[in-house]
Amino acid sequence: MSIMNNLSFASFMLISFPEQLIIFFLGTLFIGKRTFLKSPANIIKVVFVSLFMSILNYLTRKYLNFELESTILSILVFILLLIYILKYRFYEAIALSVFGFLLIVLIEIPLSLLLKGLLGITSQTDSYNDYTKLVPWVSVVRFSQILVIFILYKFDIKVLDMENSNIRKKEFYLQLAVYLISILSLGFLTIVMAKILLFNNDISSSNISLLGMNICITLFITATLTVAVRGTYIYYRNKSALNNNEVIQSIEYIDSMITQENYREAKEALQNLKSHITKN
Repeated sequence: MSIMNNLSFASFMLISFPEQLIIFFLGTLFIGKRTFLKSPANIIKVVFVSLFMSILNYLTRKYLNFELESTILSILVFILLLIYILKYRFYEAIALSVFGFLLIVLIEIPLSLLLKGLLGITSQTDSYNDYTKLVPWVSVVRFSQILVIFILYKFDIKVLDMENSNIRKKEFYLQLAVYLISILSLGFLTIVMAKILLFNNDISSSNISLLGMNICITLFITATLTVAVRGTYIYYRNKSALNNNEVIQSIEYIDSMITQENYREAKEALQNLKSHITKN
């Protein structure tokens, strides 16, 4: 059972509630839904959803004996809230959850490994029971995550542009689903290895080196998959733009044929345009 289960409700909320907000903001900015954050009504909804998720996390961790089941349940409920309360599309909710979770992991694990040595953390119990270690640890991690949010928002950095995308190809969504499932799986694997490395003092130095190397490799592969998602999105976006240009050119050609009263050519061009639209 996780040591977080033994925290008081107030202490748990101080850790969990900001984390829920950060996951949402990171995920939203990463999938290109930046304008969603400009509405005060949306921000209020996000606060209430994050508050609800934090309370749910506390209750599930307290009354479920397995942390994995609690985490999976929280992710599923979070996705449903994104869809039905915040009105995200299904694929947007999935992508937001995965990328928000991914960025939390990518920021938190390297910093935690660094702070473990600097703060002299010897166990998970030590980190949560000693506030002289817990407060600096959480503060540095949260500050770094907020800094990343600011950079993403300020420079409009995103992997996908789901706000303005007109891609409706089933192949794109199939590839996106495969990438997201792979990224989520690697994220869970990284967390497991990081927990062993951070809080298990009974492992040998050779195993520590092996775990550290595996974490680095997993993070590298995760980052590579994220770049691949971006590349896939750009490919289909350009393909869609190319198809639109072809349609516009065909319409202009048909218009010129009608102007010249060349109806036979115009009819053939219309048939070709119909065939092109049907195929694409």
